[in-house]
Amino acid sequence: MRLLAGALWPAPGRGTRRYDFGGELQTDAVLALGKITLVGHELQDRYTRLGWNFDAADVVLSGLARTDVPRRLPDAPDRIRARGLLRQLKLLHLADRPFLELSRGEQRRVLIARGLAFKPEILILDEPVAGLDASSRQALIETIDQISEHTTVICSYHQAANLPRSLNRMLRLKDGHVIESGPIPASAKAPLGPIPGVAGGAQPEPAAEERLAERRAAGGKPMIEVEHANVWLDHRRALADINWTLYEGEHWQLTGPNGAGKSTFLRLLHGQLRPAKGGSIQFPGIDDPGNVWSLRKQVAWVSPELQAGYWYPTNVRQCIASGFESSIGQTRRLSATENALVDELLEQFELEVFADRNVKALSYGQFRRVLIARAVVHTPKVLLLDEPWEGLDAGNLDLVTR
Repeated sequence: MRLLAGALWPAPGRGTRRYDFGGELQTDAVLALGKITLVGHELQDRYTRLGWNFDAADVVLSGLARTDVPRRLPDAPDRIRARGLLRQLKLLHLADRPFLELSRGEQRRVLIARGLAFKPEILILDEPVAGLDASSRQALIETIDQISEHTTVICSYHQAANLPRSLNRMLRLKDGHVIESGPIPASAKAPLGPIPGVAGGAQPEPAAEERLAERRAAGGKPMIEVEHANVWLDHRRALADINWTLYEGEHWQLTGPNGAGKSTFLRLLHGQLRPAKGGSIQFPGIDDPGNVWSLRKQVAWVSPELQAGYWYPTNVRQCIASGFESSIGQTRRLSATENALVDELLEQFELEVFADRNVKALSYGQFRRVLIARAVVHTPKVLLLDEPWEGLDAGNLDLVTR
């Protein structure tokens, strides 16, 4: 997709790339940059990594000027158009909200509105519905279908349920090679629904539920206790009077629409955020929770934000090894036992072939698998997974789930 958008060049002597805008064939990628817009994980991660926390409306306004960030004071027509694009994506209520305080799915839709501000002839969307709840997915797919009436749309996707109805041609790739090209069969356009193998989660075994009930009845020691927790982000209450207890042996699914506070709640449990006065979070089952490094080793966290911020030049093996200290980058030599654990995870997550590859040369889904392996290398007491399936195809989704 980056090749099509003009962001990458074909290898010298290994092929050409031609564009036909206005009836004349050209190979100039600079022309393509003015006609094609690409929206995907990398763009979204750049905003997170560089701390570009502009209001949503200003992010869209940057699209009018074809810049990464707003660089001039907008006039009234520009503001009207930016808000009109947010309205088209059903996001007008978020116009004045800081971008980095939005949910992952809300951010993605704001960036699509920004992409439309370019008035592109071709709009390339890399997994546009990743991180969206069912309602937002349906709304965005309907919007993409509307956009396709006047703009050529190219989408990448992993699940047929994520396929806009307007798409009519398919290019299937494997290991960098085209293995299929042609019309999309009607049968491939499955009705929008839950992502296979994820939504709803596995049902707990009755015996496990009985053991948990016995532990609670006997006054078992909880791992984490949250009482009357309120969390405020940018003068907005993101979590309201939360009361929750985690016992050893419990495994929770956190659900809710985009913007409901799921990521904020996980950051609270990870110790990144603290409750406002009057609320509390305690870690009875965690050793020395007052020491941030001790807490990080026992409560592991994987999220799109971690992936966006992991910009340290390191290979896959070193990235997994950094999990022993919960650091960004490997900070010490490993023991023989620790090296054996890393080898085991490389095999378990089918990452052996990538062991010496720089993590930034991986696909988004491959890097996500590496970060999950990093999180479990030191066997944490609590594992927090925020949108763990984002960027994973069906095969990798099944691998990580197992």
